[in-house]
Amino acid sequence: MLRTGISLALIALVAGVLNWGTGPQDRVELVPVILSGQSLRVAPFEVTVADWSACVAGGACEDIATSVDNPTTTPMTGVNWFDIAAYITWYNNAHGTSVRLPTAQEWRDFSRKPAPVARKPLFDDPRLAWAANYGQEETPRGPVRVQGSWPKTRDGIADLDGNVWEWTSSCAANDAGIDDPAHCPAMTVMGAHESVIPVFVRDPASGGCATGTPPTHVGFRLVEDQH
Repeated sequence: MLRTGISLALIALVAGVLNWGTGPQDRVELVPVILSGQSLRVAPFEVTVADWSACVAGGACEDIATSVDNPTTTPMTGVNWFDIAAYITWYNNAHGTSVRLPTAQEWRDFSRKPAPVARKPLFDDPRLAWAANYGQEETPRGPVRVQGSWPKTRDGIADLDGNVWEWTSSCAANDAGIDDPAHCPAMTVMGAHESVIPVFVRDPASGGCATGTPPTHVGFRLVEDQH
């Protein structure tokens, strides 16, 4: 009996070590949201610094998070599209899930926001289209705030109006006919206003925004198809 007890305890210990950093405590919460003709599970909050650190500990993500006082409630920012792809691959392998980034249209739908009001472009010259709305969009500034600092939708999705914009899987180069995100040069990011950011940019405020007023910070939120 003693030998069996020791063996079971050893198995439990090894299993715990093998699952270190990939347990339920590292799972991102998802809530069901019914959209027009589609059911999604959407994260109420953006992926946090602590979530990212779990991926770093798993050897799949770069250690690029800024040191913050509250990593479990502070959104992870300063990530580009490739960083996020690495995180999502790691997360799905670790948890047996199929989370992904939302499309720009899905983001518009679950944000429950009205369509943006069209403004007269500042420039008619097509060569200046990238700056045609510069300074006319709402752009909350300041440091990254902790989860829940901004309002929730009726579905419980928070911080969509905050100063952290969110990457989507929608390629912004529609005129080039690019459908595969892996070959897209710039993606649509969603937040207080829509923007376009090249896939390699981590800090759009440094001049990496492709159109309009640069977002203050960029992070990401996960969704999963609900079957």
